[in-house]
Amino acid sequence: MFASQVIGLELLETHYSWENKMQLSKDQGYVARASKVIALANNNGMKILLSTLGASWISCILPMPTGKRDVLLGSPNMAAQMDQGVYLGATVGRVANRIANASFTLDSQRFKVAANQDEHCLHGGSDNFSYRVWKEMQISPQEAIFSLVSPDGDQGFPGELEAEVRYVLTDDNKVIIYYRIQVSKLCPVNLTNHAYFNLAGEDAAKTALEHDLQLAATHYLPTDKSGIPTGEWRNVTETFFDFRHKKRIGYDFLQDDDQKAAGGYDHAMILDSSLTDGESTVASLFSPDGDVRMDIATTMPSIQIYTGNYLISVPGKSKYYTPFSGVAFETQFPPDAINHPEWGEQYSGISQPNKVYQQQTSYQFIF
Repeated sequence: MFASQVIGLELLETHYSWENKMQLSKDQGYVARASKVIALANNNGMKILLSTLGASWISCILPMPTGKRDVLLGSPNMAAQMDQGVYLGATVGRVANRIANASFTLDSQRFKVAANQDEHCLHGGSDNFSYRVWKEMQISPQEAIFSLVSPDGDQGFPGELEAEVRYVLTDDNKVIIYYRIQVSKLCPVNLTNHAYFNLAGEDAAKTALEHDLQLAATHYLPTDKSGIPTGEWRNVTETFFDFRHKKRIGYDFLQDDDQKAAGGYDHAMILDSSLTDGESTVASLFSPDGDVRMDIATTMPSIQIYTGNYLISVPGKSKYYTPFSGVAFETQFPPDAINHPEWGEQYSGISQPNKVYQQQTSYQFIF
C-alpha cells in the first residue's frame, strides 16, 4: 500500500466516514465498491482528500493554529456523494455549465445532447463525469492522476474523449489541477472542478456571504431564469458584479435583477486576459476572520461564481448544507459558448480532433 493511501485511511477515520451507509441500487453498489479515496499531504501538514468517483476533491484540511480546519464542503460518505446533485468537489464534463436547449451545431451538423435541467444540458448531462469512476493512473505523496475515456456519442457528444486530471499539492500550500484532453472528432470540451469553499470551515456557522472577494474580471454574462446567457457581455463597471477591489460578497447581494433571477451570484465572469497565464492571481477569497486567504490562478478565460444558492438540505460532513454554505469558483470557457461563435475562438472551448489540449487552475492557501 502506498504511503499516501495509509494517510488517507487515517484521515477517513479521523474526519468523516465514507462507508456505504445508504441503500444503493445494484449499479450504485458496484460504483461504491469500485471507488476509493486517495490522500495527499505536504511537508507543512496540509492534506487533501480525492476520490476516484468523479475525480473529486472532497476535503482540504489546513493545519491552523487552532487545529485542523476542513475548508471544502463535502459529502459524509460515498453513498451520499453518489446521491447528491450539487457536484460537491467533482470534475464535471464533457461540457461544464449549460448548453441551451441541449443542442448545438458544429461543422454544419446538428447535435442533440442529454437534457438534465429542464430542456437544457447542465455539466454534460444526467450521466456526466462526476458520476463516473475514474481510473487512478499514478499516486505519490503529493500527486495523483485520474483518467477517463468517454466513448463517441456519450451523452450525445461526438467523438471519443480521453481525459486526464492531475492533482498536485505543493509545499507552498497550493493545490494545482491540471487538465489534459484529446478528442477523435470535433467537439466542445469544457472540464472544471466544482469545489465549494468556506474558509471559516465547512462546519462553520459563517457563510460565503461573510467572505471578502477580489476578482480581476472585466465583464459578466447576464442570464435568463434558467441560467442561460443572454449573449450580452456586460462591463462590471458601476454594477454589483464589480469585485476588482476587495469587497464583501454579501454587501451588494440580491440587489439587482440578474442576481434575483439566479437567487444570488451564479454567473460567468470574463477574466482579464492578461492574467490568465496560470501563474497570476485572478481571484482572492478571504475568510470572515481574515485568518485564511485563497488565491486562484488559471489558464481558463472565465470563472463561474456560484454562491451555493440551491444548496437545500444537502447532507454534509458535519451538518446539512443550506444556501450560501459555500462558494464555488468554476474556471471554464463561458457557458453555452458553443452556441455563441460571435464571442470568438478563444472562448469557444471547441477541441480539434487528435490534438492535445492542456489547462490548469491552482488554489493557494495562505494562513
